[in-house]
Amino acid sequence: MHYPLPLADAYQRLLGELSRRLGAEQAELLLHADPHAQPTVAASFRGEAHLDSVPLWINVPITEGVHELGVLRMAFAPGREPPGLAENGMAQALVALAALLVEDHHQLTWGPVMRAGRRMLSVSEEELQRIILDIHDGPVQKLFVVSSHLALLAARVGETSDEALQRDVAPMVERLQDLMNSALGEIRSTLSSFRMAEFEQRGLASVLSGLAMQHETLTGNEVDILFEGILPPVSMPVKITLYRVLQEALSNAYRHAGVDRHEVWLRQREGYVELEVIDEGRGFEPPPLDGPAGTEREEHIGLRGMRERVHLVGGQLQVISQLGQGTRVIVRVPADD
Repeated sequence: MHYPLPLADAYQRLLGELSRRLGAEQAELLLHADPHAQPTVAASFRGEAHLDSVPLWINVPITEGVHELGVLRMAFAPGREPPGLAENGMAQALVALAALLVEDHHQLTWGPVMRAGRRMLSVSEEELQRIILDIHDGPVQKLFVVSSHLALLAARVGETSDEALQRDVAPMVERLQDLMNSALGEIRSTLSSFRMAEFEQRGLASVLSGLAMQHETLTGNEVDILFEGILPPVSMPVKITLYRVLQEALSNAYRHAGVDRHEVWLRQREGYVELEVIDEGRGFEPPPLDGPAGTEREEHIGLRGMRERVHLVGGQLQVISQLGQGTRVIVRVPADD
């Protein structure tokens, strides 16, 4: 049985979470692709504990009305009390919800959910732009006023004949000015990285080329962006996703790869747009992003953010890297029909 990557990930995460909550040491989710065929493993889970004796297995049927969609098999350590009826009911309900996605007629249910997620992506981006404007028109303007008053104060202190005042106050004012200028510079840099001018009117190639140029200006690094063939039109959510993923990938490479050059490829393949970001830097061991072992560590929030954005538009994400071997970030997202 073949499951698209986002759906397989959903099953794997669901099974891992259920197993941890119910205390299962092992678990398998088996689903029917064909009601007349044997169920096939859609996801499996194995805990970290090593069982010294034969575990206790229980089967929770997954049904829709009178139809059996599959079975959830869970193994518990000997002596551990298995889940009760209420917990079994919760497990069945949750897995049944995921199992609905397997049959074709339930794609009509999944489609609106995906479209709603894409709308949320666009709305969240619009909200981000509003927050940027609020920060620029509010706190930033107040900081500029403070900076102006500090400059005036520095001038007044410099004009005074009170040597003690100049000796004690002038260095303090100078330090405050330096801190204020540094803070304003960091805020401007951050806001510029999140601001997207004329996003709806510009094509994908123009938007990503502009981002590459902005990265070069902000960091001094070189970004070679290469387009293979003619790119197809993409929806606004897909355009936002590719923009944010490229932004995060370039930022990660700048901070961690130890290189001053990045290579970006964009191409069309079989109804998908593929984005590939390459560096020949120090590389790293990518953490697992999906399934029960998926990382939740704070330092991996950028990678998880890329994954969630890509999955939200029905795409796929790969991060390929080894120590000393550079890094490749590959994203495939659907083009417009």
